Amino acid sequence: MLLADGPPPVPAVAVAVVARGRSVRGRPLRLVRRGSRDAARRVLVIGTMHGDEPGGRRVIASLRRERAPRDTAIYTVADLNPDGSARRTRTNRRGVDLNRNFPGDWRRGARGRFYPGPRAASEPETRWAQRVVRTVRPHATVWLHQPYGIVNLTAGADRRIVRAYARRVRLPARTLPRYRGTAANWQNTTFTGTSAFVVELAGGRPSDAIVRRHVRAILALARDL
Repeated sequence: MLLADGPPPVPAVAVAVVARGRSVRGRPLRLVRRGSRDAARRVLVIGTMHGDEPGGRRVIASLRRERAPRDTAIYTVADLNPDGSARRTRTNRRGVDLNRNFPGDWRRGARGRFYPGPRAASEPETRWAQRVVRTVRPHATVWLHQPYGIVNLTAGADRRIVRAYARRVRLPARTLPRYRGTAANWQNTTFTGTSAFVVELAGGRPSDAIVRRHVRAILALARDL
């Protein structure tokens, strides 16, 4: 459920939890805003979607300590799949791959590592992420994943933004296969004026230097919108 904000403090340093939700097992989901709620430019960053890909949470923790660029709000979700993270599984507690569960081009599939769920948006984590995107209406969204070590030239995203990000983090910009039911595809085909794309960190725990590189790239992305 989205929470009402009070009068914003100093825009450049305002920090607030602006939305809360629950996973299948009742673990908290939190959307945190850094910057003014009235900012003209909005960036959303999701740290973890698959529970066996924890590296993005380190990027979020570091990003939340940074000031938002002027007239920009940066929204972050550290973990969209806390049940999977607790069990170190890709899927959520019901065995659903959240990044195959979004509407638009969802398709039925067999149970297993990439199980898309019984229907589109069947999972509370998916529905909460949809509400977040509809409310924030981000101009750009970075979905952090692992372990391929690339920046995906996601269909529908502005390739200039994606390639600039790739240069800043020193990763190749490549095209992954077009999977069905993904969050980025749902965003890019549902909303105009947005660029949602996938960043694949390398496997393992990202070093402090790599974390800083991604934080700087996100801040630069926000300034350049």
